[in-house]
Amino acid sequence: MNLSPVTGDSIVITILYTTLLLWGMWVGVRQVYQGFFRPQDLLNPLFGNSQAIKIFTFHLIVVSLDLWVCGPVSLHYKSRLWYWGGRIALLSSSLPVASYFNRNPQSFGKLIGYWVRFRNYFEISLHVLVASLALNWFYYYGLLFWLVAYRYLDVGPRRLLQTLYNTPEKKAARPWAPILNWAVITTIYVLTAIAIYHRKVIFAGPPDMDLPAHVEQMWEVILVGAINVGVALTAWNMMRTYTGPGPAAALIPPNAEP
Repeated sequence: MNLSPVTGDSIVITILYTTLLLWGMWVGVRQVYQGFFRPQDLLNPLFGNSQAIKIFTFHLIVVSLDLWVCGPVSLHYKSRLWYWGGRIALLSSSLPVASYFNRNPQSFGKLIGYWVRFRNYFEISLHVLVASLALNWFYYYGLLFWLVAYRYLDVGPRRLLQTLYNTPEKKAARPWAPILNWAVITTIYVLTAIAIYHRKVIFAGPPDMDLPAHVEQMWEVILVGAINVGVALTAWNMMRTYTGPGPAAALIPPNAEP
């Protein structure tokens, strides 16, 4: 495991970073629980649908595996195949959630809703940029522990501050609350980038630059490809179950063979 230097400030920052990560993960797990057993408590009512919450659960599992397993292992062994394989799987599982269940403007206000959309475009573009550059494992380390980790880092504070204006009465009494929420999560976004750049999270670190890059075997290429095809097909089939066969199904003759 690649570690960063242990100093007084890195200990404090690591504690804060870990707390935010675990808080965000807890919110995600709690949302899964609510979706299956207490849909009336959901902030996003769309996840009250049984198939929708299954799609979100699948997405949560893939994100967690990329952040905690595939990403760190691929960094440690300097394997581009496994690194980008995990990231592609994350993207495949994210698209259905982003396309059908994104209610950030409704749940948190337009300011945060538009910020999240801009951030998504920015992060995808940054991944494409890094993938097209000459190999630099420090960039790979940064993408993992900044952008992927941020899937969890802002969730707890964002949900907590949303309770200040989660009813029309509260929002009328506190018109500044959405701006405060946006300022807090944006600050976390920027400070996380600075902390990761300066290697202030102890358990996160780039690989040894003198370590030779991993040379992939054919079986690894086949396995990574098969996993990604499986993730993509699972996500698409779950979405098809959620949305139904579509309007074109009406064009199939009733007596046609399945």
